[in-house]
This record gives sequence, C-alpha cells and structure tokens, in this order.
Amino acid sequence: MSKLKKNRPVLLVTALPVEARPLASALNLKFHSHGEYRNDKFTLIITGVGRIASAISTTKAFSLNGDYESVLNFGLCGSGNAKHEIGEMRYVNRIREMCTGRDFFPDPLISHQWKESAIQCHDLPVQDRKVMDFDPLAEIVDMESAGFFQAAVQFLPPHSIHCIKVVSDQLNVSKQSIKVIEALIHVRISEISIFLERICRSVITYPPKIPTNLQQAINTISNSWRLTKTQVHKLNRTAIGANLRGADFGLVIDNCKEVNPTSKTDRNAAFKNLCRELAK
Repeated sequence: MSKLKKNRPVLLVTALPVEARPLASALNLKFHSHGEYRNDKFTLIITGVGRIASAISTTKAFSLNGDYESVLNFGLCGSGNAKHEIGEMRYVNRIREMCTGRDFFPDPLISHQWKESAIQCHDLPVQDRKVMDFDPLAEIVDMESAGFFQAAVQFLPPHSIHCIKVVSDQLNVSKQSIKVIEALIHVRISEISIFLERICRSVITYPPKIPTNLQQAINTISNSWRLTKTQVHKLNRTAIGANLRGADFGLVIDNCKEVNPTSKTDRNAAFKNLCRELAK
C-alpha cells in the first residue's frame, strides 16, 4: 500500500474567540494578517455568530488560500435532550438548515471516538425545546454549521469537511462564564488534537470499499430509481462512510429495493431518506 505524506494545512473554523483560544494555545498558533492564527499545519479563523457570517468568513479563507487539505468547524452547541451531559463531544453527520429545511451531509471517513449526531442550524438562539420538534432526530443545535458547510463544500469534497460540537447548555437562558466554557473545551483538547493529527497524517491509499453484496444492491437501487450521476456518487460515498463506521445498513438497503418511485419528486424524496438512514 503506497503512502504519501501531505503537507497541506487544515483550516479550523470557530464562531467565537472563547472557542478559538483553547485551540490556538494547544496547537501553538500565532496571529497573522486577515485575522488568522497559523502554524505550518493549521490555520484558524473566527467568523462571528450566525450561518451567514460563517459562510462569508469560510469562503474568504478559501479564497485567500485554496490549498487546504481539510476543514473543521469546531464550537459549542445546545442540546434539546436532557440526557446529554454538559461537555459531551458530538461529531455532526447531518446538518438541517431550519430556515430552508435543507439537509447537508458531512461524510466522516476519518475514525473518531465520539457519538455522531444530527444538528439543527437556527438563525436565532433556541431556548424552547418545542422549536426543535420539527426534526426530532437532530437533538443538538447551533447557528453556524449550515452556512459553514455550504461554503466549504464549494472547495472540498464532503469527506474532507468536519463538524465537531461541544454541548455547552440544554437550551437554558443563563449564560456561562468564559472561564467555564474554556474549561469545557480544555477537557477535550487532547481528543481534538488526536483527531487533527489523523487528518494531518492522511495518506494516499486504495479507495475504501463496501461489501460486494451491498454494492450490488446499491447499484440495483441506483438503476431502478434512475438516480442522476451526482446522486449515485453521493449514495456510494455515504454508504462507504456508513461501512467504515461499522454501521449495519443491510436491512435499510433491502427495504429500499422494494421502493419504486414513479416520479422525480418521489425519487428525490426516497433518495434523501436513504442517505439520511445511512448517515445515522
């Protein structure tokens, strides 16, 4: 198996200085022009709050340097599940943009130790759990992820786009002190650093595959549903990601073989549901 070390930097995107400082300190990043913090391996930017601010700043960063290996959106999130502990880390595998109802799917191929979650991206702070009932499978919430992802995917494939969140509250209105928030992040710094090193050590290897029988079933679905080339590519990438995470998705595929969409609308809806199930 051939290996080739890559020296392209990783872009780190945070919304707030309180999220950025622990990372900058742990990674020994130094302040540079354009409001960036850098070293040879990483560039960190602070975008400000909101999906539009995140999208603009992420696009600007790629415009200034289009040679990034990967990009990570790191920050705080609220939780609508009272069972979630404050300080939990979550890897985001689906992003719901609440103002449009659109879903976006990062494609996690690098191993990690965290639970995966879908996230809701709102334009205003969420303080009422009922607001989250529109998508009950997405139990965490932020204000940046959808804007970040839509900007990043213009420059990198989904498997190079990562979104990691730390649960900082359970939708309560009381604000935590800066010291408390930084302490939550400091506890997780070693885990984050390990994940970032895995990105930096990424190598050229044989393309990942899924079992032959499941690949044949996916090909059958692609043909019978008359998926577009873009949809076929996305379906295969999503299935590869599910297989690498050890997900048992054979039953999902078998059930879909019984579905026979009769229109483009039905096909697109079925395709969206299938990708959502594979991304769980």
